[in-house]
Amino acid sequence: MSIYNTAVTRTVKRHMQSLSISQKALASDLAMSQTALSQRMRGAARWQLDDLDRLIQLGFPIGLDVFGDAINEEYAQKESK
Repeated sequence: MSIYNTAVTRTVKRHMQSLSISQKALASDLAMSQTALSQRMRGAARWQLDDLDRLIQLGFPIGLDVFGDAINEEYAQKESK
């Protein structure tokens, strides 16, 4: 899974936990099957631009800072090796 997909998944999981939203409910809100959402959450499928747009519309904190954090993490991991 790419660092970007990992960053989005981490943000989605945190927001789901903070609001006590089930995967089934989120899948319904995103107009996708629970299986499709599960694949994205496990990294078996990539988040699509339309997914990110829907997440933002639902109030998930998906912004450029999420991707900046992912890039910073990757560089920190490379430097520690």
